[in-house]
Amino acid sequence: MAEQKAVEDQHRQEGDSWRIPASVNDQWNFLLKTIWDQMIHLVIQFEGAVDLPTLEQAVREAMAAEVLTTAKFTPGDSPFFEPAFPGSDTPSWDVITTAHPDIALSSLLGSSLDPLKGPMGRVRLIRSDNDLLCISFNHTMTDAYGVKSFGSLLASLYRSGRGKGMNPPLGNPHDRSLKIILSLFSGDELATAARRIRRREGGWNIPFESLKVGEGQYVKQTIGQPGFSSVRQFAHNHSVTINDLLLASFILALAKMAPPLPNTCNPVLTSIDLRRYQSLSFHYALSNFSVAFELPVMIPDHIDPTDVVRHIHTLMASCKSGHAGIGAAALLETEFDKGFWKVEEKLAEMEGKTRQGLSGKNPFFTNLGVIPEGVVDYGIPVRDAWMFGPVEYPPGLCLAASTFRDCLTLSVGYSGTALQKEWVISLLSAMAATLSRFTSWE
Repeated sequence: MAEQKAVEDQHRQEGDSWRIPASVNDQWNFLLKTIWDQMIHLVIQFEGAVDLPTLEQAVREAMAAEVLTTAKFTPGDSPFFEPAFPGSDTPSWDVITTAHPDIALSSLLGSSLDPLKGPMGRVRLIRSDNDLLCISFNHTMTDAYGVKSFGSLLASLYRSGRGKGMNPPLGNPHDRSLKIILSLFSGDELATAARRIRRREGGWNIPFESLKVGEGQYVKQTIGQPGFSSVRQFAHNHSVTINDLLLASFILALAKMAPPLPNTCNPVLTSIDLRRYQSLSFHYALSNFSVAFELPVMIPDHIDPTDVVRHIHTLMASCKSGHAGIGAAALLETEFDKGFWKVEEKLAEMEGKTRQGLSGKNPFFTNLGVIPEGVVDYGIPVRDAWMFGPVEYPPGLCLAASTFRDCLTLSVGYSGTALQKEWVISLLSAMAATLSRFTSWE
């Protein structure tokens, strides 16, 4: 294909000079810098200490193998990634020694990576009585799957304990663009899937105190193994998915904490990973194959939680059978046919209306998935692991879920100038309580 040849022509190595074309979804995630901080974090809490020289060497080898982690994004008619400026203000790797790891982690999570300067990836070891490892990537480069893939590579290199760095060839053998997946569908199928995608604005009454973007903060809540095992059993018994239950509980928590007008359509955004259409081994790990679409949710006068679960299950089944993710990807490709700058201009206009209070944003739920054992295997005990999604700017709200060893972590990233922490804590508590009520009805 001519497009693939262009990729190969541009994707070259000349000493330290190289360029990797940015896919449409990379460009889209870069432009979404106006709505959130773009960051995805993986946190591993150890019991004990890792070997520092071995970890440092493993980080250097992993980043040499995945050169996008050390890149910056360069906008243009044909945007691309290239090496970050030498001596960047943000080193890719560092150690933070502290007697207050929670405060250090909070400060770290509130600091995002600038994709225009680079690097795209950051690894920090927070050293205290027990080590804590935080891997942070800018969404411009990859989605949650890529973060976990890099985490697995890093752990593998640490276990190997190599004293010499490896020198992998620059480049990847796979296409990072959405078109590799869209090519599985005919033109008519793509058009049909795209017609199913609609843009709606809901009326959730989230109590934002201002539209000012402030320092990012996170609140998380963990549902332990007994509670989450009960959630799994409930899903199995009622022929729904864990994701259906999480979405339903999020919507019911919103209905309690940010009640909309009854019997109105109040959409919730959710995401899907398009890697589901092909073997994961076929794809380059550090890429953006996750897309978002809306679920039109009706909140009745008298809410029956089991009815909401069934409604969400039916909606999600319809979205999957109707290839909603493919439709969203096809629309994105069409949008960028107008060019990068036109899309940027359109998003800037939309964001301007949002800043003026003339339009809102729909809440977003993202399931970041399971953290595999290979990601945390450093040869020492692990107390916990979880993931954080981006901090969404007001009037947006993003709730993320991740699971590790049958424990579920729910988290919200938000601007402290816009939302009260107590409200966010109450939202997560309401969601956890709803999940618990589901299982108590068994």
